[in-house]
Amino acid sequence: MRIAIGVTLALCLGGVAFGALGPRYGGDLAVGVLDLPASPEPSVPRGMGERLVAGLIHETLVGIGTDGVPVPALARGWKTAVGGREWTLQLREGATFHDDRPLAGADVVRSLRRFLRSPSVAGTHLADELEGGAAFRARTSEELPGLAAPEAGQIVIRLDQPRPLPLAPLAALAAAITGPSGEGCGPFVPTLSVPGKRAAFTAFGGHVRGRAYLDSLQLLGFSDPQALRGEFQAGKLDVAPGPGGPSALAATVLLVLDTAQPPFSRGEARAAVAAAIDRGDLVANFLPGGDPSPSLLVPSLLPSLGLEEPAAAGTLSGTLSMLVSRDVPPLVSQRVVAYLGTIGLQVTVAAASPAAVSASSGGARLMMWSPEVAEAGLALEELAALAGADPTVRETLSLAGRETDLDRRRGVLHRAEAALRSTRALLPLAAAPVAFSQRRGIHDLAVGPGGRLLLDDAWIEP
Repeated sequence: MRIAIGVTLALCLGGVAFGALGPRYGGDLAVGVLDLPASPEPSVPRGMGERLVAGLIHETLVGIGTDGVPVPALARGWKTAVGGREWTLQLREGATFHDDRPLAGADVVRSLRRFLRSPSVAGTHLADELEGGAAFRARTSEELPGLAAPEAGQIVIRLDQPRPLPLAPLAALAAAITGPSGEGCGPFVPTLSVPGKRAAFTAFGGHVRGRAYLDSLQLLGFSDPQALRGEFQAGKLDVAPGPGGPSALAATVLLVLDTAQPPFSRGEARAAVAAAIDRGDLVANFLPGGDPSPSLLVPSLLPSLGLEEPAAAGTLSGTLSMLVSRDVPPLVSQRVVAYLGTIGLQVTVAAASPAAVSASSGGARLMMWSPEVAEAGLALEELAALAGADPTVRETLSLAGRETDLDRRRGVLHRAEAALRSTRALLPLAAAPVAFSQRRGIHDLAVGPGGRLLLDDAWIEP
């Protein structure tokens, strides 16, 4: 539980400036985001706005630590049996939903059944590992012997065979546990929603990690990054995307090429694009704090081995349509267009939401990609789904999914990443920081390993 130490210290240190005394309860925060989601229901969040809203309203059974290993959340702990095939999770006592109804095992089972049939790659992964999960996901059976709640505060998961990090998919925000009417149990209660424009929240006193310091917060949605930045500079927002506050190297600037259509149906055309990109120039001049590593994953998920097969330079001709996610810095997208121009392509650019870019196909797509779950294996599976990866990649990922020795598994994941990158359907341009600007007097904002702004411990000086 969080403890309001500010008042106690104020009594002891009356002559010290209050800002030095530490966290205090109270205050309202105004946060600007791109593409505020229309629905609060658990889903696969694509942009920072969707990730933020989902994390405010909802809570999952487990989280993911900085080392990619599950940590307790709504589940306070777990134990394994049957040689690693059966996992029993104990729910936290006293956990409640926003309507004060106690969390029960039946809620978890209902929520995870929804998750297993969702568009989530993590949900697909878990379904493939559970007893009866594949048939349940395919809707050929309603039976799911691999998931049960034998007691109100206990969940049992049964796998088809021992697996590495089997609980990691449960950290996906699409796996959030909800009440019968969709109630969440995250750190904030939604109180107002104007789809795409504004959402308001108040602190939830029953949150499992204790009440947030903030009393309330507002999220304001923008479709124009420049307008959002202008509102922050005018003092109308307390927090906005941009440098000057908390950040984490948690995204990959990713160029996705459609291998089903010309010109990128030809490997040499994809190689020509790869050869034209100068990652060092991109980071040095347009992505301060970035990393020009050729890896598809940021270093915290899978440290780069520094190995890269040089791409053969070439020329192309004609026009290319490129869809650009609105969270990609404009100067970065302009530079990418310039790179493509050097090999003979005339590029027309259209901006869209992160969700729209992720769901589209054809031509080229430029996005700031962060994984659904900040764990290397699941992240690579997500990228493989995005690329429509070839059988070699799938086979290597399947091998990683059966390797329970985590050191050997990491070696397999390096091979899978290299195989996926060698197709050049996905071109990693740089590892990029996810950063937020904040006004003075705001403390303890943080960015999680998956690129989500964390407000649970944020506090404001009076």
